[in-house]
Amino acid sequence: MANIQVTRGASPNDARSESSLAINPNNPLQLVAASRKCKDIAAYDFTSATVYSTDAGITWHDSANLATPDWTGVSDPALAWDDSGNIFLVCAAIRNPPAIDYVGIAVYRSFDGGQTWSAPSLIHASAEDEKPWVAGDAGSSAFHGRVYAAWDDGVSLRFARTLDHGITWIGIGTDPAGSILASDTPFSPEINVAADGTIYIAWTAGSEIKMMVSSDGGNSFHPVASPATGITTLESSLPPWKPHGWPVLPGGTFRVFTLPTACVSGQTVLVAWADYREGVSRIYYALSTNGGAGWDTPPSGRPLLTGALAANQQHFHPQIIANPKGVIGCAFYEFGPKASTYLIDVIMAQSFDGGVSFNRFTVTDRPWDPTIDAPVSLVDPIASFIGEYFGLDASTNGFYPLWTDTRTGIQELWMDIVPPHPQVEVPSGIYGQVAQILFGIIQDGGGDEIVGGHLVHISPWGPELDILLGVAIQRIATLVANPEGVKIQKAAMTMVTSVAHQEIGRLEVNR
Repeated sequence: MANIQVTRGASPNDARSESSLAINPNNPLQLVAASRKCKDIAAYDFTSATVYSTDAGITWHDSANLATPDWTGVSDPALAWDDSGNIFLVCAAIRNPPAIDYVGIAVYRSFDGGQTWSAPSLIHASAEDEKPWVAGDAGSSAFHGRVYAAWDDGVSLRFARTLDHGITWIGIGTDPAGSILASDTPFSPEINVAADGTIYIAWTAGSEIKMMVSSDGGNSFHPVASPATGITTLESSLPPWKPHGWPVLPGGTFRVFTLPTACVSGQTVLVAWADYREGVSRIYYALSTNGGAGWDTPPSGRPLLTGALAANQQHFHPQIIANPKGVIGCAFYEFGPKASTYLIDVIMAQSFDGGVSFNRFTVTDRPWDPTIDAPVSLVDPIASFIGEYFGLDASTNGFYPLWTDTRTGIQELWMDIVPPHPQVEVPSGIYGQVAQILFGIIQDGGGDEIVGGHLVHISPWGPELDILLGVAIQRIATLVANPEGVKIQKAAMTMVTSVAHQEIGRLEVNR
């Protein structure tokens, strides 16, 4: 389907970037998105704002403004649901401009799907607190309902959790919120929760990706083998703008960093990052099939994509996630000359074999220009800002990348709903809509399929019937005596192959 515009700014000063997206795991129709929202792009004056959807992301609505008691705003937004339909927004409280002075870590709660937000709780106060991430245990583990947060304070990795749906926050054991888990100058930690309640935190420390794990609901943590060592970060490789030293890509003026992103599906754990070892930014990743106890990839990771890649296209800001069926999706930006102008596309790679291999295809309908409506940091008037990450979540409906885009002349948030299957060309018209419904049945066993911007409910199937149905579709399509019939045949057999591969992978895991 066509890309969906999520926000609609009234002026260029409403520029949006650095987004987060969270789908209610118990109701995939409920989505909430958060991002930075500027007040004055020339003064680098900003806060955060949210929007919400009640129809699986087809339409979006502005939320009520966030309260900021004695701050000017909040930054670095991250979102997570608990098991009771509450959604949490964790941010870094700030005072700005002219400089950005950090105050601490603020938490908001919404009881109505992101339409309104509580007053914030400052769960930790430090002038160094930033880059928080949050994850909830909304499943059936012994720790269901808990919400966990991690952040860095420049020199330490800090942690907090709530056991009572956000009423109070504590650290590990009986510590107050903000327990120190590591002191190795961690940068931008990401936190994930497995279906069995195991907590994984990944971060960068110099040229190493590190990880800690908790199997007791955050009462204690232990380190696991490093996912990758000897990585080549963007900030250690790219020529910085002077005098403040933000790294920028060739042909660009926006700042970039190597930030880790991770996901968990059963015992499969993946960590991805932007790496400059090839003299161009590429996405590398590490794979574990035993819950992080060991890593199947080389010590410094391996490329996400294989085969020839254009040397003048930079890949950065990866976001990785597993959908409920175990398909892995990794979205990232691709920046470089597209025709004669340096522009950005959103690329999606998917893996149907547990992270062993990935395909790739372009998500954006058209590339966007990062120089348009870009806020400029007052501490470095040369390096502009498009965000240092963007949103990604997944449900049975598909993968939901949420990115910054300037096609309207304003930095806005856009998204797409990417089906969890290899990119296939689906014919237009009535044949295309019929094919889209049938392929959805084959791929995810039914449920709420999005067709032509509308939700269509399909009864569930199993993999055996999916394959039989796919073959039936292929046979029926032979009766359509035109090129569209051939396309339906090809797409049906492609989807049968995908289902078969997933079933083989499941049998391998469970043998």
